Amino acid sequence: MRAEPLALPASERQLSAAWSNPGHLPLRLESGSPVRVVFPGVPAGGRGPDFQGAILEIDGDLVRGDVELHLLASGWFAHGHHRDPAYRSVVLHAVAVNDSITHHTLHDGRQIPLLVLPTGLPTGHPLPFTPPCALETARGLDPAPILRRLGHRRVRARAAAIEPLVRERGPSGALYTAMLRVLGGPNAVAFAGVAGSLPLALLLEWSSTSAAGRATAIRALLNGALDYTALDQHRGRPASTPVRRIELAARILGTLWPGPAQWPFECPDAVFRTFHGAGASRALAAELSVNAALPVSLAARIWPEDAVLAAWDAVPSPGTYGRLKLLEGWLRGAAATRPFRTASALQGGLVLHADYCTKGFCGRCPLSAVRRPPLP
Repeated sequence: MRAEPLALPASERQLSAAWSNPGHLPLRLESGSPVRVVFPGVPAGGRGPDFQGAILEIDGDLVRGDVELHLLASGWFAHGHHRDPAYRSVVLHAVAVNDSITHHTLHDGRQIPLLVLPTGLPTGHPLPFTPPCALETARGLDPAPILRRLGHRRVRARAAAIEPLVRERGPSGALYTAMLRVLGGPNAVAFAGVAGSLPLALLLEWSSTSAAGRATAIRALLNGALDYTALDQHRGRPASTPVRRIELAARILGTLWPGPAQWPFECPDAVFRTFHGAGASRALAAELSVNAALPVSLAARIWPEDAVLAAWDAVPSPGTYGRLKLLEGWLRGAAATRPFRTASALQGGLVLHADYCTKGFCGRCPLSAVRRPPLP
């Protein structure tokens, strides 16, 4: 038997309050299966599902994942979530009213259970969510050392993942591939694929004989190798279209490699400075440093690990990502300092978010599990 639907709330904020405070009322999916909310998840601060890392018991089985809320079930398709990869981890679609004719929601053919929130749940304002990490930082815990350690974990993991590419294409070839992935933005996979069909050595050889100039020749070669029909042309700002991204890639590649395909950096400390001087903005230079050059250099063992990590810690933050906005607020602490002042700290925040916040492990992360010595 279906749950009696709510009178349509004035906003999804009220619906969020209902989901945040499910209490002990029996809940039933539109399919008829019982569901119990073990943990409603962490409210998301940016693009993507409304709650991340929820833990649910459905038909006696524990399910972990994200939860998306809508006033109407049709909002899922109206907002384009059914084809958005950011919603691939959604395990429950909770709504005020099911205005569809089905008992489930679809994402790329996968059926997602549909829940109509019953009457009797509070819908005024969401209770403030205060995770243990926020309490620890409010008591004076400095998150910087832990974020730095987690950031180091991330660059080592990235270096391990890219090592096969270094063996296959060499350090410069791997760097070229990783750079195109970063420069591709929402079309990262397609941009990185260009490096497979147009290797760096070939790109530099063909562009060196052009009378139009190296950057212009590189742009033409990249344009010829990129399949524009398979790209997402509409996401992002007009200045970030694939055409503009190719222009920027050509300018940076032409500056980094005026000659043969050799490693383009003198030392780890020069990585960010070189990217910035090649025409990348500070934010993009930071992204290229932490997502391409420094992991590749670590995988290729070009410099000692200590030197790479020191340069990694010195790269400025490109700006807090939308998905980390809430975490940033929680970690500000009593002094209200920015926790993600460096790219290393921001990368550490990504580890926290991916391994704990969105996995139902809120309260078990290194920032929450700090044990203070007893007072004398």
